[in-house]
Amino acid sequence: MYLKIHRGTTQIGGNIIEIGTENTHLIFDAGANLPLLDTRTCSDLIEIEGLTCGKAAYDAVFISHHHNDHCGLLDRILPSIPIWAGRETARILDVIADFTNEKSGCVTDFFTGGGNCPSTVIGDITVTPIGVDHSAYDAYMFLIQADGKNILYTGDYRVVEDVPDVVQRLIGVAGNLDVLITEGTNIRAVQRARGGTLNRTLRDERMVEEEASKLMEAHEGTIFLLCSSTNEARIRAIDAACQRVERIPCYDLFLTAVRDDLAKTDVCKAQPFVSSGVDEERTPRIYPYFRRYYGQRALVGVETLAKLPQKQVILIRTSMLKFIEKYLEIRNSKDDLLIYSMWEGYKDTEPVKQLLNFCAAHEIETVSLHCSGHAYQRGIKGLICRLKPTTLIPIHCDSADRTLFEQMHSNCVMLQDGKRLEV
Repeated sequence: MYLKIHRGTTQIGGNIIEIGTENTHLIFDAGANLPLLDTRTCSDLIEIEGLTCGKAAYDAVFISHHHNDHCGLLDRILPSIPIWAGRETARILDVIADFTNEKSGCVTDFFTGGGNCPSTVIGDITVTPIGVDHSAYDAYMFLIQADGKNILYTGDYRVVEDVPDVVQRLIGVAGNLDVLITEGTNIRAVQRARGGTLNRTLRDERMVEEEASKLMEAHEGTIFLLCSSTNEARIRAIDAACQRVERIPCYDLFLTAVRDDLAKTDVCKAQPFVSSGVDEERTPRIYPYFRRYYGQRALVGVETLAKLPQKQVILIRTSMLKFIEKYLEIRNSKDDLLIYSMWEGYKDTEPVKQLLNFCAAHEIETVSLHCSGHAYQRGIKGLICRLKPTTLIPIHCDSADRTLFEQMHSNCVMLQDGKRLEV
């Protein structure tokens, strides 16, 4: 058994990992490079013979979750190579593709069975997806077994309390984890406030719910919430906070489509709305979503939303400034609040700057309230100590921070991109 990290050993994002045997060759994650802070896209010209060009040389690709830095190259994978992912991951990717007019239907095969799925055998390799908590819904680690060896690739994770027990059960009482490939996004994390706003960086989503409910109670006006539309754990925390203080959460068409059946478990029934024009000719891939939810008599426009009597929490995106301005003109509420619930670094980007300036001009207070989707150093160290791998390989972390892993394991291999390691 061997492994080769094509990309990701000295950077956050862009993961592409090859694990194989003499007869079978698999890829785990096909991530695109993260764009620079002030750009929406990043030119990623990487080509891998047998994966993105030439004659197909891989038996399957496994995707850990739907974040672009783990799946952004899916549309470039050779069409004869099967692509595996969680069923919800595939559905969310297709919704995003429809709203961004990108290629959809890339995933061809699906994990089944929920958080911890049955094993899949590809050639002489057994792959077992293990569900984990991350800011992306339907995220997985992978246990890869062949030639009597065991490799665990973590993907991205936040809390992994049950993972060591699951891994031990899968490899057997006498089994040994030969290699742990772990992410280290937050291996050296610094929490700080920016721009003079109140900053509350929290430990978990339960704390987000608690603090959000306090803020919702303390403000009489509308609460605007800026967070990722695909951060399901965050949205559920906000939903629970709304229930506690009797506010109604409001979702635009994109978020309504992303959540779809997931919203059926919410304690608060959300109010869907349309923030911009949808037309069958100009937006043919979005229009079916509009028709579906409008047919359910659920969607409202900005005027109707602003006139509804309930206290509201409106989940927004930076592209919705015109919508927010119109809403404020109609509702004319006081004591409004923006809860900024994303990574603090995004405040350096132009779209977020424009939103924050807009809020300042309209006397809307801004509060940062966030918890990371990635484990901090203590959580990473705990996973390593409990799994006791023979070899540790760090990935998905800044180059300068890799050496911190050497303090956590006696056999920490600083593998370089493109170098093959025999297991």
